[in-house]
Amino acid sequence: MSISQQDYENLLYSKLYECESQYQAYLAEHNEKLNFNAELNYMYKAVMSGVGIEGGFPYTPLESIVESFLKAAKLGLSLDPSEQFCFLRSQYDHSTGLYHTELGLGYKGVLHLAYRSGKVKQIVSNVFYNKDNFQFNGPNSKVTHTMTVLSTSARGNLAGGYCQTELVDGSFIVTVMPPEEILAIEEQGKSVGNPAWLSAHVNQMREKTLILRHWKTLYPAIYSSSLLDSAQIFDDECEEFPFSSPSQGFSESQTIGSY
Repeated sequence: MSISQQDYENLLYSKLYECESQYQAYLAEHNEKLNFNAELNYMYKAVMSGVGIEGGFPYTPLESIVESFLKAAKLGLSLDPSEQFCFLRSQYDHSTGLYHTELGLGYKGVLHLAYRSGKVKQIVSNVFYNKDNFQFNGPNSKVTHTMTVLSTSARGNLAGGYCQTELVDGSFIVTVMPPEEILAIEEQGKSVGNPAWLSAHVNQMREKTLILRHWKTLYPAIYSSSLLDSAQIFDDECEEFPFSSPSQGFSESQTIGSY
Protein backbone atom coordinates (compact mmCIF):
# COMPACT_ATOMS: atom_id res chain seq x y z
CA MET A 1 0.00 0.00 0.00
CA SER A 2 1.07 3.59 -0.49
CA ILE A 3 1.79 5.73 2.56
CA SER A 4 2.29 9.43 3.12
CA GLN A 5 5.69 11.02 3.37
CA GLN A 6 5.23 11.67 7.12
CA ASP A 7 4.18 8.08 7.81
CA TYR A 8 7.15 6.84 5.82
CA GLU A 9 9.55 9.02 7.83
CA ASN A 10 8.13 7.65 11.08
CA LEU A 11 8.41 4.08 9.85
CA LEU A 12 11.97 4.61 8.63
CA TYR A 13 13.09 6.06 11.95
CA SER A 14 11.37 3.24 13.83
CA LYS A 15 13.01 0.48 11.77
CA LEU A 16 16.46 2.03 12.09
CA TYR A 17 16.16 2.60 15.85
CA GLU A 18 15.04 -1.00 16.32
CA CYS A 19 18.44 -2.25 15.17
CA GLU A 20 20.53 -0.09 17.54
CA SER A 21 21.69 -2.95 19.76
CA GLN A 22 22.78 -5.00 16.76
CA TYR A 23 24.45 -1.94 15.23
CA GLN A 24 26.46 -1.32 18.41
CA ALA A 25 27.44 -5.00 18.63
CA TYR A 26 28.87 -4.90 15.10
CA LEU A 27 30.85 -1.74 15.92
CA ALA A 28 32.30 -3.38 19.01
CA GLU A 29 33.81 -6.12 16.83
CA HIS A 30 36.05 -3.46 15.23
CA ASN A 31 36.47 -1.37 18.38
CA GLU A 32 34.89 1.51 16.44
CA LYS A 33 33.09 4.29 18.30
CA LEU A 34 30.63 5.82 15.87
CA ASN A 35 27.69 7.90 17.08
CA PHE A 36 24.56 5.85 16.40
CA ASN A 37 22.22 8.85 16.25
CA ALA A 38 24.52 10.71 13.85
CA GLU A 39 24.84 7.64 11.61
CA LEU A 40 21.07 7.14 11.64
CA ASN A 41 20.67 10.77 10.57
CA TYR A 42 23.11 10.29 7.67
CA MET A 43 21.09 7.30 6.55
CA TYR A 44 17.81 9.14 6.90
CA LYS A 45 19.02 12.11 4.83
CA ALA A 46 20.37 9.77 2.17
CA VAL A 47 17.10 7.90 1.86
CA MET A 48 14.92 11.00 1.82
CA SER A 49 17.13 12.63 -0.82
CA GLY A 50 15.40 10.36 -3.33
CA VAL A 51 11.85 11.63 -2.74
CA GLY A 52 10.25 12.33 -6.10
CA ILE A 53 13.03 10.55 -8.04
CA GLU A 54 12.24 7.32 -9.84
CA GLY A 55 14.12 4.47 -8.21
CA GLY A 56 15.15 6.68 -5.28
CA PHE A 57 15.80 5.12 -1.89
CA PRO A 58 12.30 5.75 -0.47
CA TYR A 59 11.03 3.43 -3.19
CA THR A 60 13.16 0.49 -2.08
CA PRO A 61 11.98 -1.97 0.59
CA LEU A 62 12.81 -0.83 4.10
CA GLU A 63 14.48 -4.19 4.73
CA SER A 64 17.22 -3.38 2.21
CA ILE A 65 17.75 0.05 3.77
CA VAL A 66 18.17 -1.49 7.23
CA GLU A 67 20.43 -4.18 5.78
CA SER A 68 22.69 -1.52 4.23
CA PHE A 69 22.75 0.43 7.50
CA LEU A 70 23.87 -2.67 9.39
CA LYS A 71 26.41 -3.59 6.73
CA ALA A 72 28.13 -0.24 7.31
CA ALA A 73 28.31 -1.14 11.02
CA LYS A 74 29.65 -4.61 10.18
CA LEU A 75 32.42 -2.92 8.21
CA GLY A 76 32.94 -0.38 10.98
CA LEU A 77 32.55 2.50 8.52
CA SER A 78 30.74 5.80 8.92
CA LEU A 79 28.05 6.91 6.49
CA ASP A 80 29.16 10.53 6.93
CA PRO A 81 29.27 11.82 3.32
CA SER A 82 32.25 14.02 4.15
CA GLU A 83 34.30 10.90 4.97
CA GLN A 84 33.43 9.23 1.63
CA PHE A 85 34.05 5.77 3.06
CA CYS A 86 30.92 4.18 1.65
CA PHE A 87 28.01 5.09 -0.57
CA LEU A 88 24.44 4.08 -1.28
CA ARG A 89 22.64 3.48 -4.52
CA SER A 90 19.36 1.93 -5.58
CA GLN A 91 19.51 -0.99 -7.98
CA TYR A 92 16.67 -2.60 -9.91
CA ASP A 93 16.20 -6.31 -9.23
CA HIS A 94 14.60 -8.00 -12.24
CA SER A 95 13.78 -11.10 -10.21
CA THR A 96 11.55 -9.19 -7.77
CA GLY A 97 10.54 -6.24 -9.94
CA LEU A 98 11.65 -3.89 -7.14
CA TYR A 99 14.50 -1.50 -6.49
CA HIS A 100 16.74 -2.33 -3.55
CA THR A 101 19.34 -0.34 -1.65
CA GLU A 102 23.01 -1.30 -1.91
CA LEU A 103 25.93 -0.18 0.23
CA GLY A 104 29.32 -0.02 -1.47
CA LEU A 105 32.87 1.00 -0.69
CA GLY A 106 34.54 4.09 -2.06
CA TYR A 107 38.31 4.29 -2.44
CA LYS A 108 38.69 6.06 0.92
CA GLY A 109 36.79 3.23 2.58
CA VAL A 110 39.09 0.73 0.91
CA LEU A 111 42.17 2.59 2.17
CA HIS A 112 40.69 2.86 5.67
CA LEU A 113 39.99 -0.88 5.82
CA ALA A 114 43.41 -1.72 4.40
CA TYR A 115 45.39 0.30 6.93
CA ARG A 116 43.08 -0.71 9.79
CA SER A 117 44.09 -4.33 9.23
CA GLY A 118 47.53 -3.55 10.62
CA LYS A 119 49.12 -5.59 7.83
CA VAL A 120 49.64 -2.77 5.31
CA LYS A 121 52.71 -0.51 5.31
CA GLN A 122 52.05 1.50 2.15
CA ILE A 123 49.70 1.61 -0.85
CA VAL A 124 50.85 3.32 -4.05
CA SER A 125 48.61 3.95 -7.06
CA ASN A 126 49.93 5.48 -10.28
CA VAL A 127 49.52 5.62 -14.05
CA PHE A 128 52.37 5.35 -16.54
CA TYR A 129 52.98 6.49 -20.11
CA ASN A 130 54.64 4.84 -23.08
CA LYS A 131 57.83 6.92 -22.71
CA ASP A 132 58.22 5.95 -19.04
CA ASN A 133 60.40 3.09 -17.93
CA PHE A 134 57.86 0.64 -16.58
CA GLN A 135 58.25 -3.05 -15.84
CA PHE A 136 55.70 -5.35 -14.25
CA ASN A 137 57.64 -7.96 -12.28
CA GLY A 138 54.70 -10.15 -11.29
CA PRO A 139 51.77 -9.86 -8.84
CA ASN A 140 54.02 -10.32 -5.78
CA SER A 141 57.03 -8.21 -6.75
CA LYS A 142 57.59 -4.45 -6.66
CA VAL A 143 57.11 -2.77 -10.03
CA THR A 144 59.87 -0.80 -11.74
CA HIS A 145 58.65 2.67 -12.72
CA THR A 146 60.88 5.63 -13.50
CA MET A 147 60.52 8.67 -15.75
CA THR A 148 62.86 11.32 -17.12
CA VAL A 149 60.33 14.19 -17.22
CA LEU A 150 57.36 15.21 -15.10
CA SER A 151 55.22 16.71 -17.86
CA THR A 152 52.54 14.19 -18.86
CA SER A 153 52.36 15.69 -22.35
CA ALA A 154 56.05 14.82 -22.86
CA ARG A 155 55.65 11.26 -21.58
CA GLY A 156 53.54 10.03 -24.50
CA ASN A 157 50.18 8.28 -24.41
CA LEU A 158 48.64 6.60 -21.39
CA ALA A 159 50.08 3.07 -21.29
CA GLY A 160 48.41 1.67 -18.16
CA GLY A 161 48.35 1.89 -14.41
CA TYR A 162 49.23 -0.04 -11.30
CA CYS A 163 48.43 -0.18 -7.62
CA GLN A 164 50.84 -1.90 -5.28
CA THR A 165 50.73 -2.60 -1.58
CA GLU A 166 53.78 -3.17 0.56
CA LEU A 167 52.83 -5.29 3.57
CA VAL A 168 54.49 -4.89 6.95
CA ASP A 169 56.28 -8.21 6.41
CA GLY A 170 58.07 -6.73 3.36
CA SER A 171 56.07 -8.59 0.70
CA PHE A 172 54.21 -6.93 -2.16
CA ILE A 173 50.80 -7.31 -3.80
CA VAL A 174 50.48 -5.66 -7.22
CA THR A 175 47.57 -5.05 -9.59
CA VAL A 176 48.01 -3.66 -13.11
CA MET A 177 45.43 -2.38 -15.58
CA PRO A 178 45.84 -1.84 -19.34
CA PRO A 179 44.98 1.59 -20.75
CA GLU A 180 41.88 0.25 -22.54
CA GLU A 181 40.22 -0.69 -19.24
CA ILE A 182 41.15 2.57 -17.54
CA LEU A 183 39.83 4.64 -20.45
CA ALA A 184 36.62 2.58 -20.61
CA ILE A 185 35.89 3.40 -16.96
CA GLU A 186 36.78 7.02 -17.67
CA GLU A 187 34.26 7.16 -20.51
CA GLN A 188 31.63 5.61 -18.26
CA GLY A 189 32.24 8.32 -15.68
CA LYS A 190 31.94 11.03 -18.30
CA SER A 191 28.71 9.51 -19.65
CA VAL A 192 26.98 9.91 -16.27
CA GLY A 193 28.11 13.52 -15.98
CA ASN A 194 30.90 13.16 -13.42
CA PRO A 195 32.83 16.45 -13.78
CA ALA A 196 35.98 15.05 -12.14
CA TRP A 197 36.66 12.93 -15.23
CA LEU A 198 36.57 16.11 -17.32
CA SER A 199 38.85 18.15 -15.06
CA ALA A 200 42.58 18.54 -14.49
CA HIS A 201 42.22 15.84 -11.81
CA VAL A 202 41.61 13.01 -14.27
CA ASN A 203 44.78 11.17 -13.20
CA GLN A 204 43.60 11.21 -9.60
CA MET A 205 40.37 9.58 -10.75
CA ARG A 206 42.38 6.96 -12.62
CA GLU A 207 44.37 6.28 -9.47
CA LYS A 208 41.13 5.84 -7.50
CA THR A 209 40.00 3.33 -10.11
CA LEU A 210 43.24 1.40 -9.67
CA ILE A 211 42.82 1.32 -5.88
CA LEU A 212 39.31 -0.09 -6.22
CA ARG A 213 40.47 -2.76 -8.67
CA HIS A 214 43.43 -3.60 -6.42
CA TRP A 215 41.17 -4.14 -3.42
CA LYS A 216 39.72 -7.30 -4.96
CA THR A 217 43.17 -8.88 -4.75
CA LEU A 218 44.35 -7.17 -1.57
CA TYR A 219 41.55 -7.88 0.88
CA PRO A 220 41.79 -11.72 0.80
CA ALA A 221 45.46 -11.35 1.78
CA ILE A 222 44.80 -9.13 4.80
CA TYR A 223 41.32 -10.14 5.99
CA SER A 224 39.70 -13.49 6.66
CA SER A 225 36.20 -12.07 7.18
CA SER A 226 33.64 -13.44 4.74
CA LEU A 227 31.76 -10.13 5.03
CA LEU A 228 34.28 -8.52 2.70
CA ASP A 229 33.38 -11.08 0.03
CA SER A 230 30.06 -9.28 -0.31
CA ALA A 231 31.38 -5.75 0.16
CA GLN A 232 30.31 -4.10 -3.06
CA ILE A 233 32.83 -1.91 -4.86
CA PHE A 234 31.19 1.03 -6.60
CA ASP A 235 32.52 2.54 -9.80
CA ASP A 236 34.25 5.88 -9.45
CA GLU A 237 31.36 7.90 -10.80
CA CYS A 238 29.35 7.00 -7.69
CA GLU A 239 31.96 8.50 -5.39
CA GLU A 240 31.44 12.05 -6.56
CA PHE A 241 27.72 11.82 -5.83
CA PRO A 242 27.37 10.13 -2.44
CA PHE A 243 23.82 9.06 -1.70
CA SER A 244 22.82 9.57 -5.33
CA SER A 245 20.27 12.14 -6.31
CA PRO A 246 19.59 15.66 -5.00
CA SER A 247 16.58 16.42 -2.86
CA GLN A 248 13.28 17.10 -4.58
CA GLY A 249 10.31 19.05 -3.35
CA PHE A 250 7.15 17.23 -2.27
CA SER A 251 3.70 18.06 -1.00
CA GLU A 252 2.10 16.84 2.21
CA SER A 253 -0.24 14.68 0.20
CA GLN A 254 2.53 12.93 -1.74
CA THR A 255 2.66 9.19 -1.19
CA ILE A 256 5.77 7.08 -1.18
CA GLY A 257 6.18 3.56 -2.46
CA SER A 258 4.32 0.44 -1.48
CA TYR A 259 5.13 -1.50 1.68
